[in-house]
Amino acid sequence: MTQSAVLVVGAGPVGLSTALALARQGTPVRIVDSNSGPTSLSKAIVVWRRTLLTLDPYLPVDQLLRLGIEARGARFFDQGRSVAALPFAGHGHGLPAGLLLPQSRLEKVLIQALAEVGITVERQTLLKSFTQSPEGVQCVMERTSGTETWTVPFLIGCDGAHSQVRHTLGLDFAGESVAQRWLLGDIDIEVVDGINPRAAADAREADIEPGWIYIDSSSHGALALFPIEPGRYRLIVDGGPADPATPRCDPTLEDLQAALHQRTRLQWRALRAHWLADFRVNERQVAQYVQGRVLLAGDAAHVHSPAGGQGMNTGIQDALNLAWKVSLVHSGEAGPELLQTYHQERHPVAARVIRMSGRMLRAGMVTNAVARHLRDLVMSVALHVPAVRELATDALSEDDIHYHHSDLVEATLGSSLAASGHAFPEAQVELNGQLRPATDLLRGEPGTLGTLILEASARAENWPMHLGHRPLAVRHLGPNLRDVSGKLRAILHLDSGEGLLVRPDGIIATRGTAADAHRWLRRHFRSASPTTA
Repeated sequence: MTQSAVLVVGAGPVGLSTALALARQGTPVRIVDSNSGPTSLSKAIVVWRRTLLTLDPYLPVDQLLRLGIEARGARFFDQGRSVAALPFAGHGHGLPAGLLLPQSRLEKVLIQALAEVGITVERQTLLKSFTQSPEGVQCVMERTSGTETWTVPFLIGCDGAHSQVRHTLGLDFAGESVAQRWLLGDIDIEVVDGINPRAAADAREADIEPGWIYIDSSSHGALALFPIEPGRYRLIVDGGPADPATPRCDPTLEDLQAALHQRTRLQWRALRAHWLADFRVNERQVAQYVQGRVLLAGDAAHVHSPAGGQGMNTGIQDALNLAWKVSLVHSGEAGPELLQTYHQERHPVAARVIRMSGRMLRAGMVTNAVARHLRDLVMSVALHVPAVRELATDALSEDDIHYHHSDLVEATLGSSLAASGHAFPEAQVELNGQLRPATDLLRGEPGTLGTLILEASARAENWPMHLGHRPLAVRHLGPNLRDVSGKLRAILHLDSGEGLLVRPDGIIATRGTAADAHRWLRRHFRSASPTTA
């Protein structure tokens, strides 16, 4: 069966985001998953600000904010003693740095959004094998009704750390396994004064403020707590050295209660467990994300420590970077070289996440008392410096990601924070009489692909109106937008008649005059009739 639909394999957050973006961009898509239904487990539980903003044109951020808990900061302890705090300060942002939102809840709203555009996940459908040619990818699919062969224009592997797509390609998943056992529990708790024999020195050591992440080091190993909802927390415990091949043994509720008493001063009783697991950490990445007409995203392309909570976030950002490029290549409006910019832009991001999360993991694994004391001293001093707190928050929220070295980026003058390759700035503005994030300007009407942000005096008729054959949304920085703090105009720093062309994934493509925008489009895209494979 030959079809024009792009095939997405894997219906976790990465696959669902890929399929949703493709569908909204007018590209035929099918999404399959070997499981009988979506996960009921919380799994990943932090959605950082960059991911909220990248998803926003497809899944309005207001909808997600109603479903989760604002991540207010992280507190660091040593054997239950308060050491330092990292508040996720606003820095003029209109959105929180992060949202504590279980993966199962995010998947539910993504599935609903897909249903609204007529896409249903095809469950119990397994990719058995595939071969590719210049014309397409021939996939052997195993379904409950039997085996079928589909020929599709592109195959996108979003099928996780044990990716069948990656294995079929025969790619090396280079990296290492951390020889450490980790215990996980999603538990309900109640505060009971005196239940922990280790007395708290102050209120912060006896309980956790809403929205705060708790990270504790001790001679027994690290422990971390993440709020899931009122009265329910994700608990991760360092279980000590273990060979990666050692059989896994899930912890009991009693094991987790003992760790709370042994390593913290929290006056908590663990009431019940919703998920218990023993897991190991791998730090791996494929060398090339683009393999002809087959592409990899999310855990299929990179895995790392959960420290920093950036796995799902990195994967969703992969998806939304990739989708608009596949859409334009599929329709013939761009050449296949555009897909290489997906690898150029996203491979370095995951490589950085692997390094950063690995360092955080190993810093937490320190058990030697002297080494912990020195680390805690440095952390306490550093996190008292506002600039350090801002840098740390930007790294976690992924606000500092940029694509300077992409072939899509051209040298531009002007504000470095609003240069080509940077994300459109997220500052609070008054839009039509309401305080909103400035990124609301990027919400285009159905059928648009990308956005023109024009200075008030810029004449729209001089600017390009399409990306390929798809219309651009046009926004003037005029009377309907009041820059309350002046931050947005200071960052954009547009001269009279200038503007920005913003990509569908919220990245500034080019800035300057109308001629600059026309030149950028001519360089990277072409006019062509839609094609099918």
